[in-house]
Amino acid sequence: MERVVERFVERGDLRVRVVEGGVSGGVVLLLVHGYPDHAGVWDGVAARLQRRFWVVRVDVRGAGGSGAPRGRGGYRVEEVVEDLVAVGRGYSGVHLVGHDWGAVIGWAAVARYPEVFRSFVSISGPDLGHVRDWVRRNWWRRPARVVGTLARSWYIAGLLVPGVAEGVWRVVGRWVGGRRELVNGLELYRANLGAGAEARRVRVPVHQVELVKDPFVGPGHLEAADRWTDELSRSRLVAGHWAPRTHPEQVARAIEDFVEGRRSKEVVVVTGGGSGIGRATALRFARDGAFVVVLDVDLEGAERTAAEVGGFGYRLDVADGAATHALAREIVQRHGVPDVVMANAGIAVAGPFLDTSEEDWRRVVDVNLWGVVHTLRAFTPYLVERGQGGNLVVTASAAGYFPMATLPAYSTTKAAVLMLAQCLDAELREHRIRVSAICPGVVDTNIAATTRFAGADDAEQERKRKKAARVYRLRGYTADRVADEVVRAVRAGRVVVPVTPEARFVQVANRIAPSLVRLLGRFT
Repeated sequence: MERVVERFVERGDLRVRVVEGGVSGGVVLLLVHGYPDHAGVWDGVAARLQRRFWVVRVDVRGAGGSGAPRGRGGYRVEEVVEDLVAVGRGYSGVHLVGHDWGAVIGWAAVARYPEVFRSFVSISGPDLGHVRDWVRRNWWRRPARVVGTLARSWYIAGLLVPGVAEGVWRVVGRWVGGRRELVNGLELYRANLGAGAEARRVRVPVHQVELVKDPFVGPGHLEAADRWTDELSRSRLVAGHWAPRTHPEQVARAIEDFVEGRRSKEVVVVTGGGSGIGRATALRFARDGAFVVVLDVDLEGAERTAAEVGGFGYRLDVADGAATHALAREIVQRHGVPDVVMANAGIAVAGPFLDTSEEDWRRVVDVNLWGVVHTLRAFTPYLVERGQGGNLVVTASAAGYFPMATLPAYSTTKAAVLMLAQCLDAELREHRIRVSAICPGVVDTNIAATTRFAGADDAEQERKRKKAARVYRLRGYTADRVADEVVRAVRAGRVVVPVTPEARFVQVANRIAPSLVRLLGRFT
């Protein structure tokens, strides 16, 4: 690690300020700011990146410590690109990162000088030519989408009016600082917008970071690059336009992952994944290309499923909160923050309330309710901190809204996690994390064969288990079909997901004839 140093690159009679530091001899990252910023916008991002890379930050002409050109033509994108090339040629291959106008300039730089720039990360700044082409192609096919995209740039009209914006910024700049950047940067808009930018093909790998709360740059701007790039990937960050300032850790992580080749393979964690619905869901996500981490109190079962999906298996009793949090930390460190967490582990206790012992109650609550709480509390903070959204899945049950006389303990825990999932979905939507409660009915898994029948002796226990397993087997609804519903629910962001026909029937009947549902529950 070396200290950060400042130097200047001469471009004719204009000096470009460069700040650089990090790992000497490491991969070179060149960070370019937008309007009305200077290189300092990258301070938090650079602090993390400098642990692994040689990080170069540039003050765009007219900003920070760089000189300002004498005329408006000096702010043409082509001129600023040459500044970046002059800096980049001092290294053997540069990975370019741009935000706002820095990204607009970056698109032109990588299109024209692929021999200088190895790759490009674009944050909230589209290529002007790509957007012009996208508008022309979609104006008649998707007029509402085009109007919505263009409307995000409403503020530009004010910036283009001579004298007005300068007067406002000179006053505002007294209190907020950055007066020089506010005024000089106006010329970027005036010199480049409306100039008939040409769309150019980009041959180097490009990664777009979509800031989902950005009021200025939306999906249409990003989509404009699709037909003009040879290799394009995207990731999402739940942040506003100035994410390099507000979310530096997350921005740095997105840059690291792209430059180091960690191209987003979905990470899925499934508890109770050694058998039944958990195992089927792990297999189903793996078929979609996900990397699956399987957790189960039965280590052999977890490792068996993991071997089938090419993932990792760990032993976990979800009733143990400390162990759940410790394993979550290990998984995040080893495999990354998961995109999907399925709290599926559960047990069944059947029998009348008066026959269900306190020990039975404690065990079913510990696993079915506390196990879900422990799992979600252990993993959710990582999803929130990462800022890229995600999905939490809870395996509830139709028993959670079907009051059966023979399942008071089991149904109570499933009703609790069903409500928990809905509360969490309301809370976490601002972080773009969706929560789904899966509500199967009678599904052919091994849960019937492992159910604890309250008040039964060993012989009666075995007889009832065999009878229940036979009924579930004859019902013929497989765990694979539930797994398909889980994946569909995750992709669609559905909250309450009844799976089997009986689960759907009871859900509807509860709305129109709840007394009928209670009557059926007495005799089921």
